[in-house]
Amino acid sequence: MSARQDAYIAELVLSRPEVVAGLFLGCLGFGTVAVFLARWRGWRPVPAALAGCGLALALAVTLGRPGVLDAGVLRTDPIGWCVANEFSLTGSLQRLNLLMLVPFAFFAVLATRRPLVVLGLSAGLSGAVELVQATTGLGVCEAQDFANNTVGATGAVLVGWLITAATDSARRGREDRPARDPAATR
Repeated sequence: MSARQDAYIAELVLSRPEVVAGLFLGCLGFGTVAVFLARWRGWRPVPAALAGCGLALALAVTLGRPGVLDAGVLRTDPIGWCVANEFSLTGSLQRLNLLMLVPFAFFAVLATRRPLVVLGLSAGLSGAVELVQATTGLGVCEAQDFANNTVGATGAVLVGWLITAATDSARRGREDRPARDPAATR
């Protein structure tokens, strides 16, 4: 595994003006919507906004770049255009796909405290992106991308859930302790 090659691929993808514009506008749009949803649903607003930016990043790098195949051609059999390959971390693109949904999934769990819902949304989002890529030619639909995205999101959900459980447990521990009487310490 070459960290230098991974960084080069990431830089190449993020140097595209359409990706940067999609990321910026997506962060503004998804971040704002996430904050409003957080206030409405009683979620944590800062992690919700960061989850919105993570979603913007995932969509910008996968759909905000020119197509690889027949861009602009609507395909009638998107599943037939998908490459049937398996989970792998042998190349830079595979490793970047592992990380693609990590920010969204991690911060969404911190915001909502709903790890299973976030995992389902992450897998659904990954599948939807692959189908859009197959239908429009804005990328290559690969089973491997779906697997790598979902495995990465699963790890992020697990870490987010562990952090949430630990902080909730610590908070409950502080709330359960009896208040100290300042007069009793004299």
